[in-house]
Amino acid sequence: MNDEHAERIVRLLEEIRDGQRLQLERQAQALARQEEVFAQQRERIAGALRRAGEADELLANSKQVVGGARVLVLIAVPFAVLALGFVAWILFARAVS
Repeated sequence: MNDEHAERIVRLLEEIRDGQRLQLERQAQALARQEEVFAQQRERIAGALRRAGEADELLANSKQVVGGARVLVLIAVPFAVLALGFVAWILFARAVS
């Protein structure tokens, strides 16, 4: 093996080393980008979970309001019907007499 072949082998090895170094740098950049994307996804998921918790609270409050409204209707409607009947009875009694 002569000096020309040795120099050629050294250059090829240097090119391989440089290519591997470049590949490692690109992989490191890709990993950094993936970490950023994962961080953004975690933030979005955390926000969605917060909104879901708020929605659950809103649904619980709505359930209480609807339950209260049902009780009010069950109590108020019969009284309103009785009051209307009483007023109609009074008006009918006045009209007859």
